[in-house]
Amino acid sequence: MTADRFRVRGLDDPTAVEVAVSGAKGAGLARAHAAGFPVLDGFVIPPACSEEALGRAVEVFDSRGTGGARMAIIGHQLPDSLIEEVERFASGLQPPFIVRSSSVLEGGGEWSGAFTSVPEIEPSEIGQAAKSVWATSFAIEVLERFEAAEMAPGSAPMGVVVQPEVQPDFGGAAIVDAAGAVTVNAVKGSPRDLMAGWVPGVRAVFERGILRGAECVELMGEDQTRAIAELALRVTDALGSNLIEWAIVEGALILLQVQRSAVHEVEEAMVVPAALAHPFALEFVQLAQRYPGSLGDELVLGWLSAAPAELEAAAYIPTGDRNAVLEEAREIAATLTAQAWGKPVQQALAQAELVLRRMRSDRPNESIDALRELQSVDLALAQKLLGMVEYLMSTDVAPPRRGMGRWEPVLAGVLALQGDVYEGESSVGGVGAGRMVWLDSSKQTGHVQPRDIIVTQYPLQNFSPLLWDAAGFVTVGGAPTAHLFEVARSLTVPAVINCPIAHIVKAGPRLGMLDGDAGRVAVAKD
Repeated sequence: MTADRFRVRGLDDPTAVEVAVSGAKGAGLARAHAAGFPVLDGFVIPPACSEEALGRAVEVFDSRGTGGARMAIIGHQLPDSLIEEVERFASGLQPPFIVRSSSVLEGGGEWSGAFTSVPEIEPSEIGQAAKSVWATSFAIEVLERFEAAEMAPGSAPMGVVVQPEVQPDFGGAAIVDAAGAVTVNAVKGSPRDLMAGWVPGVRAVFERGILRGAECVELMGEDQTRAIAELALRVTDALGSNLIEWAIVEGALILLQVQRSAVHEVEEAMVVPAALAHPFALEFVQLAQRYPGSLGDELVLGWLSAAPAELEAAAYIPTGDRNAVLEEAREIAATLTAQAWGKPVQQALAQAELVLRRMRSDRPNESIDALRELQSVDLALAQKLLGMVEYLMSTDVAPPRRGMGRWEPVLAGVLALQGDVYEGESSVGGVGAGRMVWLDSSKQTGHVQPRDIIVTQYPLQNFSPLLWDAAGFVTVGGAPTAHLFEVARSLTVPAVINCPIAHIVKAGPRLGMLDGDAGRVAVAKD
């Protein structure tokens, strides 16, 4: 193991600032160390050292599953030359150590909190601890993230950062927003539970030289709180990393991690057309939720409001392939649209498309009037078509991440005016709307659908894979600096915390919207 890319090196080594050499976390700490920030001494085991072990895990994964893959890594024999280098670097530092992940992926927020750290390690145990860190690449939640990101398991090499373990008096995170304001989140003792999402901590905001946040100041004192905020600003200026994790040990401020967090420009307050307060607007967006996506737009929404609200789909058994069913459904949809609009087929289809487009504009009132005045349609034919559409939707192959649906902004506007409003706190900016579903556990997600709003008690990182196709995330407790919200920021998923809606969503899915900038949630009335 003489090649340079396999060489263990200290955080003060000039080459350690490269992600390929140290992994993202190690490279960030090396850059901070070189810039003179208060980083603990330590060393990195490069990502290249994990490649052979990860390769063996990939070989057995299909036959032995996640447990077998992890055991293949744990059982991998490390080269004597690597063990000797590790022992040499460890001899100059004070044990016990903490062995932390430094994947090449961890420079992106969507991988925040994915991998593990192993604390309380003696020098002779560092190699085994490093393999334990590598093995988390095949943990179930991490594999789910790989699947959501459309990446092959084991395809990302894993570096390891080794530093003396400290016992913090206080710890937490600080993030600098687009306007230069710093939000400091803090807890007494280790920041581990704060970052994992279990505890809310206390908060302070430092903006234009003014510090606000009585609880945080009471916990640590004004000087300490201000020093953390000023450190975050200096790191942002020097390194471009606007998110730091920190600890205070015996009165000294230590930088634990630096990262670039996605910056969301705070939007102006939602401007919602007054016409969306009309009861029909809610009825219509409920139809759009029932028949979402391009199939709903093309085959259903142009005529369905002409039918009775209680109209049910007829049972449908296909007699041909899916393409033949789709073609027949288009013909029936054209007939029903012509009936509803009282015009020849092509004119009716064009009129319906125009009205639906205007319904999504800032002047939906004319579309609401037009859709309310549609003529009756053949109900038997309508029932048959709805059955066909349900079949087509059940066999549709959707992309892994759909992105915002075209009716979500309308649904958000309708619920902002007509829903029951609950106040929370902003965590990730933006607006989302969809079906709200409650999750007790990341192991019980069978009822979650694409573009749902996930509602949970705490922002635990095990829920992260669901964010790749979520419309929003709401928690009853937790802190905005939890790793899960860093994933949400990276994926532009709006989020609100400390919002008391558990009792509502636990009773069953409800349509809802959240405004992550305002820290507000609105739920459709029962």
